[in-house]
Amino acid sequence: MAETMDTEGGGAAQGSGKVDGSLVEKAVDALLKWNGTQKQREKAQLLEDDQLMYVVVGMNKVPENGRTNAYRVPLPHPLYDGNSHEVCLIISDREHAKVKLSKQVAKERIEKEGLRIAKVIPLSKLKTDYFSFEAKRKLCGSYDMFLADDRILGELPKLLGKAFYRKKKHPVPVDLTRAQWTGQIMAALNSTFVYLSGGTCSVVKVARVSQPREEIVANVMAVVEGVAEQVPKKWANIRAYFLKTLESASLPLYQALPVMPLKIELPVVSQLEVKKSVKSAKKEKASAKKENASAKKENASAKKEKASVKNEKAAVKNEGGDDMDVVEETVVAEKTKKRKKSDVEGKRKVSRKGAIATGA
Repeated sequence: MAETMDTEGGGAAQGSGKVDGSLVEKAVDALLKWNGTQKQREKAQLLEDDQLMYVVVGMNKVPENGRTNAYRVPLPHPLYDGNSHEVCLIISDREHAKVKLSKQVAKERIEKEGLRIAKVIPLSKLKTDYFSFEAKRKLCGSYDMFLADDRILGELPKLLGKAFYRKKKHPVPVDLTRAQWTGQIMAALNSTFVYLSGGTCSVVKVARVSQPREEIVANVMAVVEGVAEQVPKKWANIRAYFLKTLESASLPLYQALPVMPLKIELPVVSQLEVKKSVKSAKKEKASAKKENASAKKENASAKKEKASVKNEKAAVKNEGGDDMDVVEETVVAEKTKKRKKSDVEGKRKVSRKGAIATGA
């Protein structure tokens, strides 16, 4: 099923029909050239920085079942050769374990099988000597890869801290209860790991800049095929592949075309739901009409009440005016009576005075 394409350097890049091998070669050549120009611009360093190359995986959907442990993808050319890269092994030295393992016993097994392990750390020492954050950070930067006894894998996130998991240096589990360690330890060293949890994007280590060009291309093609086999729904869930170093731009390797144009999916509505919604709308309209009619009646009754109040006020004013007229009439009549009485009394007095005068 794989296609074989001749490379410019005389090698061959194998790939499926999904990813173009010549495009992978061009991306690798561009990154190697960019890295060479960056080294020339920067000042000379005491230790050469052997940068890693990464394949960025873009998925269409987040995997439904989250997984803490990584998927293993075999590489044709390992990232860690054991000569220039150091590997640390974390062992379980519990006293009540079925298979007891001490640091001395582990070192003897490593020397006997010819394994290149730079450091062996028992679980008890990890708890005491690497308790502080600074000690954990220093341990994380001291080794290129970490292997751990699978019996203590659940305890390591708390003991190692966030620094290991941010830098993607998760300890790779190995079964140290077996009679031989060579097979599984070499399989771990000759593989890369894919972490598919937390989003639709994942980063996978594929090669080192110091490796030959043909080895880098072969590793990239192996990772592209291996990741597609591990991802749920496989190629149907792969949206894009990119190749990059830590500081470079991302170069596209694969871009999936949409199967159908973008559209808005409306929820399926049954006829019964449509009828129910129509009936509820009619009921709402009828209730709104009733409310309007009742509001109109209330307004009319309020207007009537206002008119009656005005009429009552006018009647009160009219009644008050008639009373004043009656009072005024009575006052005038009393004044006229008093005047008449005074006039009569004055006439009487005058007549009396005249009578007296004539009699005298």
